Amino acid sequence: MKLGGEDGVFGFNGAFTRVCSKVFDTLLLGFLWILCSLPLVTVGASSTALYYAVVKCVKNDNGYAPSEFFRSFRQNLKQATVLWVIFAVLSFIAQLNVGILMAKTEGILGLLFVGFYIAICIYLVLMACYAFPALSRFDMGTGWILKISIYMGIRYFLTSIALLLILFCFGAIIWKLPMLMFFAPGPAAFLMSEFLERVLKKHEPEKEPEETEKEAQ
Repeated sequence: MKLGGEDGVFGFNGAFTRVCSKVFDTLLLGFLWILCSLPLVTVGASSTALYYAVVKCVKNDNGYAPSEFFRSFRQNLKQATVLWVIFAVLSFIAQLNVGILMAKTEGILGLLFVGFYIAICIYLVLMACYAFPALSRFDMGTGWILKISIYMGIRYFLTSIALLLILFCFGAIIWKLPMLMFFAPGPAAFLMSEFLERVLKKHEPEKEPEETEKEAQ
């Protein structure tokens, strides 16, 4: 095995250097996600940009990660913000109903309604897991993004379970070790992309993809 030289394992173009570069880019993109999500209203745009840059730069070795992140952030800011506000409002309403029902109802019927609204909250999170990656990938209106995220959440059930498990595991880790929140978003997006890419590729247009898919400039 060749270890030295430019193309060796530890060389400038070697496997070790490439892996380290990917790890660095993944962590850097996660930090950029946190930074650009601080206004809260921009969480949607940050999530769209994070997924786009992770897939393009980390997985496909195409482009400079920070540049691609901010390019996607600017390009999708308006539509991603609208989507994020929709999810946030619906989630707030569902959680408000959970609180009211827990305080005002008793018995089996009350538990059923509480469970119903908790299920809605979880499904909204799942929809968001599909919506922002789809926005990063396809040129669709907000209504179509919502429709396709509803469809994917049901149609690809096993993928949906995997996405929720990834979020739960990272959430549990951050709950125990809060400082890891600065390192978690990038790896979480990378793991989720392993499942999401299989779904999104099935919905790529077969003809003239340049008209429906956001190509790299």
